[in-house]
Amino acid sequence: MPGDRNSPAMSPFVKREVMPGDLAGSALENFIRNGASTIHHQTCTAKMGRDGMSVVDNQLKVYGIDDLRIADGSVLPRVTTGNTMAPCAIIGGKAAALIKSEAGLETTQKDEFR
Repeated sequence: MPGDRNSPAMSPFVKREVMPGDLAGSALENFIRNGASTIHHQTCTAKMGRDGMSVVDNQLKVYGIDDLRIADGSVLPRVTTGNTMAPCAIIGGKAAALIKSEAGLETTQKDEFR
């Protein structure tokens, strides 16, 4: 019975195995390779900085490409030790303020998250 494969504490809650079914060996490996994903927000893939590995400057502008900014967690130079939602909100707020300022629009304290 599929419930026998689970810990004793969880067995009462298991009716049947939905996925992957009765797989073993290379079939199970293929299931895992094709179905695995992360629930974490990826960060640090377009680092902000001034070194050779940096993709964006402190204005969130992509080096070498006019009129393109990156405004998400990918600009973080190092992985945060907590949830990425707060840094991403700050980055978005900063991007909004930068864009509004360049367009000659009024920015507010709320835009800059101070």
